[in-house]
Amino acid sequence: MRGHEAVFGLCLAGAVLRCGGSPPVAQTAGSAAEPPALEASGGAPAPPSGPEPAVSPEFVAGIKAFDAGSYQDARGSFDAAAKKDPRNYEALYNLAMTCEKLGDKPAAEAAYKGALAIKPDLDAAAADLSALYLDEQRNDEALAVAREGLAKHPRSAALHENMGVAMAARGDQDGATKELAQAAQIAPSDPMLHLTFAHWLNTWKARGATPQLDQARDLAKDNYGLIASIALEYRMAGEFDSCVKTYDRAVAIKDGGEVRTGRALCKLGLKDEKGTLDDLQAAVAKEPSYVPAHYYLAGRLAVAKRFKEAAAEYAKCLQLEPGGSLAGKATEKLKAAQDAMKKKK
Repeated sequence: MRGHEAVFGLCLAGAVLRCGGSPPVAQTAGSAAEPPALEASGGAPAPPSGPEPAVSPEFVAGIKAFDAGSYQDARGSFDAAAKKDPRNYEALYNLAMTCEKLGDKPAAEAAYKGALAIKPDLDAAAADLSALYLDEQRNDEALAVAREGLAKHPRSAALHENMGVAMAARGDQDGATKELAQAAQIAPSDPMLHLTFAHWLNTWKARGATPQLDQARDLAKDNYGLIASIALEYRMAGEFDSCVKTYDRAVAIKDGGEVRTGRALCKLGLKDEKGTLDDLQAAVAKEPSYVPAHYYLAGRLAVAKRFKEAAAEYAKCLQLEPGGSLAGKATEKLKAAQDAMKKKK
């Protein structure tokens, strides 16, 4: 999946990628004559709606550059291939993906539209275009593209997911639930589909998130960011024991301030004060610049009436991010801790 970093709150950047599946890698030179992507359902590609575009030297050069991470060079090559053969939807599709890599979303949108104009049944382009619209909160357009794509590819998990997310963003809980459940049913081995479904169920405070998270957890393997995101959603679901155990996996892969803080909050849910404090202290030691660790550590120290230490942690929050999202609360709580210190004297 691609780009839900902001959706999942306290989770690693890149842990959850954008809806619509992982971006299809540009075709290798040996398979350049094939359609650029299979259906997200894992089925066979749809039969082409017209003759396949010829493989040009420019297209092959674009693939090599893309695979090497030289996206600016890839862009130039795919653009040249598309200009050489204006009906080459593969070149346009790969150009669109390359433009996304470069952060040029308007150009990516234009290229996706161009590919779909030539080959309307190109479900990968429909999935990526609708996902791009979701990234930009253009939910009506995302919904329209996903709906049109599903008319041609009713078994596309990516398109069902994007349609579900668009419906969720528009407040249509029933419609979104149906689409997200369909996506997870079509591609049961994709942990991101289960995680996305669970996230929205948690957002709606609806039942059913835990089974989806259990499936995502069992499929996540050693994907550090994904495991951390699953753990977060367990906390949102109030499943604190599963949350701690899932964060245990993340910490075992890579210890750090964020996962330690997440685990601490789950331990707090289990009323494990010592475990909470231990993890928060370890978090600030492992990653001194991670502001939430200082903020939550200060809170536990204040509960323990260790006001001097709490004040120091709140002050650290403000030093690190004076205009951050926690700055207002940290300022208030710092004053409260300082007042408590005076009263204690």
